Amino acid sequence: MDDVDPDRAVMIRLRARLAVVERAAWFGLVQAMRTQPAETEAYLMAERAKCAEGFGQRGWAADLTEAERRLLGAEVDAGLAGLIADSKAELGQT
Repeated sequence: MDDVDPDRAVMIRLRARLAVVERAAWFGLVQAMRTQPAETEAYLMAERAKCAEGFGQRGWAADLTEAERRLLGAEVDAGLAGLIADSKAELGQT
């Protein structure tokens, strides 16, 4: 690791941790979609609605500007929608 800048090494380690957490969460989601697909999808749809309200009207992430909250909310919504579509595709569901 001598040829990696120490500041970049911190960032790379954080990215690695995030990747591990994402893979573990993905496993859990696929398992949930296998055993309870309708309930899991309904839960994720409810979370999308909760996040839309939270980042919109309720002002979650108060340290961000309104425009930044809109961006964050849109990214979270797109991510949750993508999880639903990706997990269904993984399991061959439509």
